[in-house]
Amino acid sequence: MANMSLKPRIFTFAAAIVGLVVIFTLLAGTWVSKVEQQIDPVVPQRAGQTAVVTSFELPEVRFFSGQMEPRQEASMSSRITARVADVLVEAGDRVQQGDVLVRLENDDLSARVRQQQQTLAAAQARVNEARSNFQRVSALVEQGLLPSAALDEAIAQRDTTEAELAGAREGLSEAQTSESFSVITAPFDAVISDRGVYTGDTAAPGMQLIRLYQPESLRFEAWVSESALRFIQPGKVFSVTIDAHEQAYSAVVTEIVPAADAASRSFVVRLSIDMGAQAQPQQVMYPGMYGRLAVRQDTKRERLGVPAGAVETLGQLHFVQVVKAQGLERRLVRLGETSGFVVDGEQWYEVVSGVQKGDTIALR
Repeated sequence: MANMSLKPRIFTFAAAIVGLVVIFTLLAGTWVSKVEQQIDPVVPQRAGQTAVVTSFELPEVRFFSGQMEPRQEASMSSRITARVADVLVEAGDRVQQGDVLVRLENDDLSARVRQQQQTLAAAQARVNEARSNFQRVSALVEQGLLPSAALDEAIAQRDTTEAELAGAREGLSEAQTSESFSVITAPFDAVISDRGVYTGDTAAPGMQLIRLYQPESLRFEAWVSESALRFIQPGKVFSVTIDAHEQAYSAVVTEIVPAADAASRSFVVRLSIDMGAQAQPQQVMYPGMYGRLAVRQDTKRERLGVPAGAVETLGQLHFVQVVKAQGLERRLVRLGETSGFVVDGEQWYEVVSGVQKGDTIALR
């Protein structure tokens, strides 16, 4: 009986082993006929117009970083503690001189102005009465009807009330000035660069509410090392490249700060950029835009150059197609800092690495 019950188990186990073997052989492709794979050979691309990587002896150019800064800007702050009632501008808005920017709640300040006005009116009435009394007493003293002491008393009363009137006027002026602090206006024609408060906020003395600048006063400020300062003079024209615009502009030196930074041994040089016809309609200068000032030296060095028409740009990477016997080889190159130079009317770029002198490259 034991042998009869053992046989079905052995048969089941053997069937399972056979099934697994069949599955593995199917997955391995043992029973599938092999098809020979053929890979099409790569046909090398042929070059059309070509150029040769050439070396040039060009003046040394050093680049100094800087940014756009407004000459005329203002930070509008609160001079009183009050709740912000209304903010009438947004960042980017253009405003004219005298335009209201922010209103603060001023109910208590307005009440103080009215109170001071009433105080002034009462002081004026007392002065009028004291002056009239002085005239009457003076006439009676001249007639001998009153002693001279009465005249002295009338003079003292008149002077006291006049002093009180002057104090009341000063109090009214102070109250009106405090009330004016609740209305923040533009000090000049400007563009709003930052809005620091919203309706319902509480403004405190010294708290920045609005920041604005005069767009026509924008200029480029660069930190120039003292070794290159001798090449810069006021009125001299240089090239400034603004990265956001990917364009170089002519700039005139307007100011050289006559004090060096002790840590970097560099000087601040300010230049006025001539946008003119160089800028596109959509290109606008903003404070803080990064740029580079190119300062040409009196020394020269050899540089490798390739035509601008051979350079392919992909994001921050630059490529050229080098002509080889088997076709074109796409090669990554690193361009120099120079914005380019012109040779026989053609734009060329300096190449720091990626190609060698004499390499033949294809023009796009």
